[in-house]
Order: sequence, then C-alpha cells, then structure tokens
Amino acid sequence: MTEGCDPVKILKICGKVLLIIVIVIILILIIGLLFLEFYPTIGDTPDKKKQKVYGAKTDLYYEKQFHNELDFEVMTDEASPKSDRTVPENKLPAETPDTAERAREGEMKITWLGHSSSLLQMGDKNILIDPVMSDRTSPVGFAGPARFAEYALDTDGVPEIDVLFISHDHYDHLDYDTIKAIDSKVSNYIVPLGIDVILKGWGIDESKLHPLYWWENIKLDGISYTVTPAEHYTGRNPLKNNATLWGGLYIKDGYHSFYYTGDTGYYDLFEQVYDKLGAPDLMLADSGQYDKGWATTHMFPEETVRAAKDAHAKWLIPVHWGAYSLSNHAWDEPPQRAVNAADEQGVNLATPRIGQTVSYDDIASFNEHWWEEYR
Repeated sequence: MTEGCDPVKILKICGKVLLIIVIVIILILIIGLLFLEFYPTIGDTPDKKKQKVYGAKTDLYYEKQFHNELDFEVMTDEASPKSDRTVPENKLPAETPDTAERAREGEMKITWLGHSSSLLQMGDKNILIDPVMSDRTSPVGFAGPARFAEYALDTDGVPEIDVLFISHDHYDHLDYDTIKAIDSKVSNYIVPLGIDVILKGWGIDESKLHPLYWWENIKLDGISYTVTPAEHYTGRNPLKNNATLWGGLYIKDGYHSFYYTGDTGYYDLFEQVYDKLGAPDLMLADSGQYDKGWATTHMFPEETVRAAKDAHAKWLIPVHWGAYSLSNHAWDEPPQRAVNAADEQGVNLATPRIGQTVSYDDIASFNEHWWEEYR
C-alpha cells in the first residue's frame, strides 16, 4: 500500500518556499533603495535648508517639488505606435570640429554635437550646453538607450570651457562620467536650482556653481545669462521627482543673442521670452523625442517652429534628436517635419550636420537635408 502525502509536511514546505520568496523580494528592494540612495551617478537631492530657500523664492515650489507654470501631467495619452526606424541602420557619422580656435570679437559660432549637446562660441568665450559623451543615457553603462551617432567631440577633445549650462537632471542632459572627465576644463556652471546640489555631491568646486531660478540673471565677463522657464519635469531618482528645477538659457553679449529652450512643451513661454529678453538671433529648440503619450513634455516639430516664431527668433536649429532614441518616432522624422513646418510658417531654419561648426554670419548656407543620405 502506497503511503499517502502528509498535508502537514506539504504545508511546511510551501511555507518555507514562500518565506524564501519574501526574503528575496525584500533583499531586492533593499538593494534597489541602497542603489538609488548611494550610487554616485544618481546624485544627491536638496536638503531641508535648500528646500526652505526654494519655497521662499517661489510659490511653484511646495511638497518638496518644483512645479510648472501650467497644470501638468507627464502622461497625456496612450503612446504612439513604435516606428521600426527609431535608430538608423548604421551609426551616423560626425564631423570633428576645430575647437582650438575661439571665435573672434563680435562673432558667434555654434557646433551641434548631437541630441542637445552643443558648443556655443561667443567672441572669445566657450559655452558648453548639456554635454553627454557616453555610450548610454543611463545611470549604468550596460543598460539604457544607446548612442547611434559617432562623437563629434569626446571628453579629451573638449576645449577650455568658460561656462557650462545644464538644463535639467535627466540622464540625456546631465551625465556623471562626462562631467567628471571635463570638470578641470570648466570655469563656471550655470544651472537651474538644485542641479548645483548634484554637482557639488560629485566633487565640483562650489565656487564654480551658479544656481538660478527662472528669469534670474548673472553676468560673467560681460555676457548676460538668464535661466528661462520650461514645461518639463526632473528626476534621476524615481522616488524623488522634481526635487530639482528645469529650464532653458538666454545669452546676450554686446553683439548677439542666443536662446536654448531646454526640454519643454509648447505654451506662451516663447512670447514671454520675447517680451522680457528680446528676439534671439539664434534659437536652439527641443524638437525630438515627442509623443502624443507625453505631449506636454516635448515639442512636436511644428510646435518648435511656432515657438521660434513666437520668440521672433531670426534663425532656428532644431535639437534633441540625432543621437539617442527615447521615443517611438523614426530617428529622422524630427528634422524633416521641422523643415516642412518652417517652409509653411516662414521661419528661417538651419540643419547643420553633427559636429559641423556654423558661423552665424554664414548660417543661411547650412540647409542640407543630410539625414536623407542615411535612410
């Protein structure tokens, strides 16, 4: 006669298995929390003293978070269907700019480095914007969106930088490895509030940090820098979203004016920029990684062109495309839609290749549809 199964013994085994599963889950959660709290690339967040300062500065800081000027939700709809061409078949090439020579007095040059990373040269000043020179936009090097374009500049090729601007703390704009590698070449950082806390935690000398709120201004060596609002959000740690501010930058010397929007949705911001700061000669504007699923966090190309018109920009270069795929659209859709919209709306649009240095005096000649070569 076969001995029957002992239900008590089965219950004990099941209980032990369940206990092991619970312990494993708890250990994973603890490891995840420790990673978010202590892994250096994540970065620090503002302490209570800083939070009190922010709350006294603006009504748009409360509950330990910054808020947009308009009601805002990150997710606005179901995401668009994913294109089968979110990245090109082969890596996009990049030109290698000659960064040894600074611009002349009264000259303005711009070198787009892919995505939003750009080198602005105003007279003898080098101004670096949102530099990301890593293979992935991620807190770790083995996962996350991979770069699909060659580097116009690597960290060794970055020249001496007078001002470095970080628009916000997302990984495709603020990169730990890049900052650590080039900090010795950087004289000043201009950043929205809270980004300075991250940089200080990474060992950046506090005397080089200039944190600003929206519309606040600083003058360095005769050049005026104003942090502008944007409609977006922040968070390197998903448990601490919007602990730091986001924004754009308006720069003016005695000869030219330049406006970088940072990541933003479209609203009457650009009319405000024109009213408060004047018409920029050159505008670099968010024009990629958009989706109807997050329609207020990035501009669609038609909105980018309309934004340039609102700001009375003399020339527009669309950015936030051409290096990383963070959305569902085809990799080359942003510039083509921007070109079509600019033609329809009567806006001057330039489309330099990655790494191509554009002198503002000659900007009208940079109108190739070069992305068509890599379809």
